[in-house]
Amino acid sequence: MAYTCLSTALPTAGISLLFLTFVTFLCHVNCVTFSDPDNAYSQYLPNWTPDGRQGASFRFKSVRSDALLLLHHFNNRSAGEAVYNFWIELKGAKLQATHVFETFVETVTIGSGLDNDQWQSVDYSKDSAGSLTLRLNGKEQEIKLKSHKYGLAREKLSALTYTDSVVTLGGLAPSSSEMAPREFSRLLGCMEKIKFLSQNGVLQDIPVDSTVGTTDGCNNKCFTENHCQQGQCINQYYRTVCDCFDTGYEGQYCQQKGNMELTFHGQNYIQYQFNKLGQTVSRDKFRINLQFKVGEEHQAGVLFYASGSVPVETYLAVYMDNGRITVKMHTGSGDPMVTTSDTALNDDSWHKIFIRLDGRFLLVVIDDQSNANQISGDMHQLHLDPDVYIGGGPALKGKPGLPVTYNYIGCLKEAYVDYDNLIGGVKMNSSMITFNGGTPIFECVELGHTPLTFPNKRSQLILNEWTTGELNLKFTFRTSFPDGILVHALISIDDTPDGFLNVHLVNGSLELQVDLGTNGGTNRQKAVNTGTSLHNTAWHDVHLAIRSGNILLTVDGRMVGIPHKHSMVSRSAIYMGSDVSGANTGFEGCMRQIHIQGNTLSPLKVINSDMANGVTIDGCQIALNPCASGELECENGGACTHETNGTKCTCNAKEYTGSRCQFPLFKKSCADYYRAGDRESGPKRIDVDGSGPVPAAHVMCDFSTGRLKTTIEHNFKAKTLLRSYGGPHLDFKLQYRDMTPELLAAFVKHSSGNCRQLFSYWCYESPIRLGKFTRVYGPTDNEISEYPDRFKTQCNGNRQTWQQDIGYMTRNLPITRMRVLNKKQTEFTRATLTLGPLECFESAAASKPNTVTFFTPESYLTLTPLKKSLSFIFRASAVGNVVFHQMRGDKIPNSILGYIAEENLFTFETNLNGKTDEVSVATTRSMIDGEWHTITIDINDPDILFIVDNDSEILSVPIGQSIGPFRGRLRLGGTPEVPAGKEGLMGCISAVTKDSEDIFLYDFYNEFKQDAIQPGCKSKCAKNPCKNGAQCVDKWTSYECVCAHPAQKGKNCEIDNTKDMVSFSEPTVHLEYTPSSTDLLTSNLHLSFRTYQSDALIFYANDHLHNFVQLELMDSAVLIFKYNSGRQIVEVMVDSRDEAMLLNDGAWVDVSIERDAEITVLKVNGEMMQEAGEPVNLLTEYYDGPFNGAEETVMPPRVFVSSDKVDNYTLALIGGAPDLMTSLPGLQGCIRGFMIGDEHLPLKPLATRKMQGVSTQCTDNCAQGACQNNGECTELWSSFRCNCSSTSYSGRLCSKDVGANFQSASLLVYPFTLYEEESDKSTEMDSLTFGFSTETDSGVLAYIRSDDEQQDMDKSIVVKLMDGNVEASVDFGNGPTTISIEGPFNDGYRHVVALKRFGNRILFDVDNQDGNYTTLTDASPVQFTRRAALVAGGAEYNVTRFGLDGAGGFQGCIAGLDYNGIKPLELLFGAYAPSDSIGVSKAQCAMLKMDESESSDGDNDGDMTSGKPAGSGSSHSRSSQSGISSEWNVKPAEGVEYVEPKKQKTKIDPEIIKYSIIAACALVILLLLVLIIRMACKLKQNDKEEEAVTMEEMTPLRRKDLEQIDAAPTRNRTLAEGVPVSNSNSYTPVPREDPQPLPSQPPSQPQPPQPQQQQPPQPQQVQSEPQVVATGQFTVEASPELKDEPPIPMIDDDVDDDEITEATPLTSNEDIPPPVPTSAPPHLTPPQPKKDIPSEDAPNGHEKDVPSESVPSESAPSESAPNGHKPLVKNDSILSESETAV
Repeated sequence: MAYTCLSTALPTAGISLLFLTFVTFLCHVNCVTFSDPDNAYSQYLPNWTPDGRQGASFRFKSVRSDALLLLHHFNNRSAGEAVYNFWIELKGAKLQATHVFETFVETVTIGSGLDNDQWQSVDYSKDSAGSLTLRLNGKEQEIKLKSHKYGLAREKLSALTYTDSVVTLGGLAPSSSEMAPREFSRLLGCMEKIKFLSQNGVLQDIPVDSTVGTTDGCNNKCFTENHCQQGQCINQYYRTVCDCFDTGYEGQYCQQKGNMELTFHGQNYIQYQFNKLGQTVSRDKFRINLQFKVGEEHQAGVLFYASGSVPVETYLAVYMDNGRITVKMHTGSGDPMVTTSDTALNDDSWHKIFIRLDGRFLLVVIDDQSNANQISGDMHQLHLDPDVYIGGGPALKGKPGLPVTYNYIGCLKEAYVDYDNLIGGVKMNSSMITFNGGTPIFECVELGHTPLTFPNKRSQLILNEWTTGELNLKFTFRTSFPDGILVHALISIDDTPDGFLNVHLVNGSLELQVDLGTNGGTNRQKAVNTGTSLHNTAWHDVHLAIRSGNILLTVDGRMVGIPHKHSMVSRSAIYMGSDVSGANTGFEGCMRQIHIQGNTLSPLKVINSDMANGVTIDGCQIALNPCASGELECENGGACTHETNGTKCTCNAKEYTGSRCQFPLFKKSCADYYRAGDRESGPKRIDVDGSGPVPAAHVMCDFSTGRLKTTIEHNFKAKTLLRSYGGPHLDFKLQYRDMTPELLAAFVKHSSGNCRQLFSYWCYESPIRLGKFTRVYGPTDNEISEYPDRFKTQCNGNRQTWQQDIGYMTRNLPITRMRVLNKKQTEFTRATLTLGPLECFESAAASKPNTVTFFTPESYLTLTPLKKSLSFIFRASAVGNVVFHQMRGDKIPNSILGYIAEENLFTFETNLNGKTDEVSVATTRSMIDGEWHTITIDINDPDILFIVDNDSEILSVPIGQSIGPFRGRLRLGGTPEVPAGKEGLMGCISAVTKDSEDIFLYDFYNEFKQDAIQPGCKSKCAKNPCKNGAQCVDKWTSYECVCAHPAQKGKNCEIDNTKDMVSFSEPTVHLEYTPSSTDLLTSNLHLSFRTYQSDALIFYANDHLHNFVQLELMDSAVLIFKYNSGRQIVEVMVDSRDEAMLLNDGAWVDVSIERDAEITVLKVNGEMMQEAGEPVNLLTEYYDGPFNGAEETVMPPRVFVSSDKVDNYTLALIGGAPDLMTSLPGLQGCIRGFMIGDEHLPLKPLATRKMQGVSTQCTDNCAQGACQNNGECTELWSSFRCNCSSTSYSGRLCSKDVGANFQSASLLVYPFTLYEEESDKSTEMDSLTFGFSTETDSGVLAYIRSDDEQQDMDKSIVVKLMDGNVEASVDFGNGPTTISIEGPFNDGYRHVVALKRFGNRILFDVDNQDGNYTTLTDASPVQFTRRAALVAGGAEYNVTRFGLDGAGGFQGCIAGLDYNGIKPLELLFGAYAPSDSIGVSKAQCAMLKMDESESSDGDNDGDMTSGKPAGSGSSHSRSSQSGISSEWNVKPAEGVEYVEPKKQKTKIDPEIIKYSIIAACALVILLLLVLIIRMACKLKQNDKEEEAVTMEEMTPLRRKDLEQIDAAPTRNRTLAEGVPVSNSNSYTPVPREDPQPLPSQPPSQPQPPQPQQQQPPQPQQVQSEPQVVATGQFTVEASPELKDEPPIPMIDDDVDDDEITEATPLTSNEDIPPPVPTSAPPHLTPPQPKKDIPSEDAPNGHEKDVPSESVPSESAPSESAPNGHKPLVKNDSILSESETAV
């Protein structure tokens, strides 16, 4: 028994050993690598409840300092339910966990330097009580969530209805992108040991739900992709890079021997993006190496500088001072660590600097000098901004840790930051490395003395070394300008301060000029010249000396002088480059080796001192013409001009601005246009990269819906053929208009991935197999390997019928490349693709996570300092609000303050480089209207651009100066330093982008220290409390409604008195109103009216003493208010013609009359205003005499009695007055909203009596297209009238259409009868109108001619179509006057011709284009006498006069022919017909051509195909790429043949090989142990007898059992599609339909092989209306644009063609796919089968089976059947009727 136990235990031990070995192996393999930087994630579905316990643990390693590690959310959130998110991310190489619940955003941060590619252990847990614990490598931090304490999170979470728990690792999954509050960078690295907390509190493994962009194991790409020839391979998980440091090699693969050198002239520097994502990062490990070479004349300069200020100020500086190198590092605590070279190293030899930081250990090596430091204190990391500078930098002055602020002059080589070769990066134009300050020189050149550049004629150098006595000044100069001041000084001569000294170029010669002032007498000015052509760009030596009695000037060894006998003292500094005033007459060029009074000026010290004003160091690249030499480079197509008064860039004023044209005037997105106030949909240009190098792109912006849609077109033609029989594999590369792939990716990211592209794939036996046969790629070459969620595929069924996969692609967009493999093809294979444009959507409202509301003026947010750019949107409602403040730093006072100065004025107060400026931007929109407004600040030296909405201003600093740096904090929404009279913002701020980085505002508001700030824009106007179109003004703690009309009252403008209105249809009627007081005569008045009259009395009121007020309209545009002031008539008049508008156009006109004791103001429509200064002075006694002043146009009856006998009364007449009182016509129109002061005068009760011509409604009878076909509508107030004269239609509504078809030989002749009298008036006027439509080029349309009696006095009016243009010719005997209007008018649409003549003036017009008048020849008579006939449709036989010689007949349609009221076509087809009509038939002509805007269908979603079938002729519908106004002439994308490469063996990870060998060895050992033990057991039991076991007993299945199984019923199988199958054992075949032919081939397509016998089934008729088809769990509605294509049938995803055969087992009716439409799309060529085509798969040459759409009936015909049907063949045998399955 013991032996038996041992024999059992040994195998157990062996199995355990094997298990442990495999566990070790699987622990390595089953971790996961995230290797796609654009689309990698793993998704899990842990069984977590919203209010339950949650937690997870994992290990990770990464090379990224910013990346998403874990995101948890719940799917299927209903509207109004609480928002919850939790994520763990790397942020600045630290681990940060963020918990979001509703408006509570809480974070916990732990660790640092986690981007070191080392394994880190992480776990977290959160319980239902709100305790969140985060652990990193054993260290723990715990917080109590305020959302649970104050936000009732536990209660609200337990009430949630969404419970689908989703966790994504490494990046956002598509479903998570919609739930996540912002974008995250994806992880590049590995994860392992991933476990999730179960409901019982145990960490356990759960299966992965889905994963993309990952591979098994922690894969080191250096094992498989090591291309490094020298140096070390660095694994970045998605690629490898080579570290060539200290190898003597360089290049991408360390393949080039040697180290490249780079020369720095003092204006150059390298800008290196230390953090690849452009974010601040904390580092405690890095390596820096520099080799440098400096000449002895250069003693100072910055070699390396990196710094940061968040959370504490840290820096690393390497600089030379007095020839010695200093390395200084400060980590924020304690004193800086400083290492200085023992000796000066500016000896023109190569020297080396090496710096390594490893945790708290710092090693600095300068040549052979080594210094090791141990960092003490609480902080040992460097918190660095992303930009690192080598060789200098922009605006170094004031940078912490830099006593030297000069740029480096010398050479560098082997410059490394970690493994990045900086000089190599400059050579290869790396996106992370930028060389500034000119063209790089990749060799070490001799620099010599550093020149100072005077870039413009205002640049100057100020020297104070000379005051009195002798002067000794030496320098060298070069220039290309013949004129300019080199030296200037003001001097006193014999104590008289009015002299000066000049050395200046005059026409290329150097002139010494001395003004001795008044002491010089008549010879006060003296001058001498020397040298010629000194502007030849060569260096010239100058020596200026003042000695006793002489002023000497030496140029290139030639001396001239001016003697003097005066005492000479300087009364100013010496100005080099210009005079004291700095006027535009100075020197433009370079100077070097400046010595004054024996002292040599150091250029680097000069340039950073107050001595230099606009002087720079740039290697003297201005020596030639700045435009020609490239010193001034105009960007974005600007033109550089070099003139005497300076050099400048001339920009395209509509596109770019700035001194270098560096600022685009386009917005970055359609949303930016919308928020800046541009609400008009249509084509626009956007500049995605702002001031970047890529020009603006053409897009279509659609603001018509709640979402803002941007459409970008491409060059992939609709219905492109992808697959056909025998066709090759194809590669397609798409081009998007004006967009690079990088910009497309950035654009989609900016749209939060809310983009789509229509994908319509038509197939016939052509599966798409996305990711296998069809490879689709996005802009970053990331593959789209599957259809999006709920996108059902049918084409993978590979059926012999037309099918369609249609829907919207939503991932990895846009599609930029496709690879189409033409596999699985048959002779019927055919497929096309229509790909819609890229459509991206943004919400018109601001995104809540990136928005905050400020409820008090004392609240604000604090951000890091501004560097280069800032943009955001804001809402405000008060003047004086401070919107932002870039505060000054402690040492650098640069600052910018932005506030609302006035309603339409935004002011920026700047303090730059010690100079204060104020830049005010006048805005077209009100800044305090509560709407969103945009602020943009763009800094690009030497300019700073300020943009407010669509208005902008530029502030420029002198050339040579930089804008910034800014060291203080950036405050949004207010500032702690509020200027007097200002206050912080009460409103909202959103969409903040700073230095090209989107700011997640929750990061700056996650401690809830400021209760007055809340996430989102908490608008009191959000629920729209204001009624009747009133504007809601948000006060953020309250609101105010501004009523749209003064007649609206109430807090919310809910009382709308504008609905109280009357209309007058006759000018003789009016209303009367008797008020109880005379307030009407002195109060403010308001009313609105509308009319088409030119003159009208609107209202009149008077009292018993003859005081009156009156309002009238005159001359269509003049509104007059009259009143009496005592016995004087005062008139206030507003003329709307000053504003280019009329007051009688039928629109409502608002009139306000504001009156006080001294002044009366008349306002029209709130904008036009006039006032009268006469006081309101009512008569106190009865007056019956005439008034003085203006004319009294309304005179009521006057009774000549004394005042005491007149009855008191006040009478108001509304809409007119009795004829006895005035000659002014009454109003034909409407009046509404009559207000007397604040009281409403009800109008409707005044019209309740049965008054003729008065109504209580004001209906716009001409609205809604009352007159059809462009007829002109006239409002009659109770009805309307249509003028159809310019439409070619007739009838009351211009709807009657009388037309006729004309062939080339057709003719209509209308003879004028003798009894038609010709009066002088009738012969001086002609009116000919008609419509026509045709597609021919030329022909006679119509003419009127005289009789045949006097041929020498022929008279005619002829209208012809000539080459698509319309031409009219009028000839009354003295030669024709011809007028031509360019077309083309032969486009098949109806066009309307109108010719009007008034004497010798002719108006000729086509399609109401406002044609101009033409005057006949002076000698021509103006009477058209002897009219004989009107002819239409051609020329009469043998008539060659009247300009008709050779004229052809007209072929087309003519309608509405009308000549002077005679309508021949109506007579022809009526009871009376003209005498002559040949071949004319009645017809309805084509419709008028509609404007594109009138036929627009709004959103146009999915508008990818023409509305006409393919091959149907010309189409005027928009193509798949319509919508962009300017034409894009681009070649359509064409498929390039692709040859599949042969498969190559790939390298296997050595780690996997190692563990596989271990596992195999363990398995062998285990098998040997089992074999030995089993042999031992067999020997032990040899002496025992065992019963033999027969083979029959060991066989579990006997023959009879097999026979029973064979006899059992089998499951039914189908032989073709659409076979009904049941669960019964019987099978009833469905009768087979006769095959029908496929649709005919469109003429535009090549014909396929024609069938000889067998035909495929007849397709179903395509539905013309949109159809709704159920597909799985969603419904697809075929878009109207694709209504000619069949609907999407219902079929499972990714059906393999191997799964759908003639014998697919089905278990129930549920397994049967529904019938698939078999109709072919009209744009495709349906494939036709051939006869007797042998199948490659069928043996013995049998024909290949062609699946049919139906199943053969019980009496299926044999081969000899008369209808030619052949039986289906399977495995070379004929299936019998009784066989139901194979």
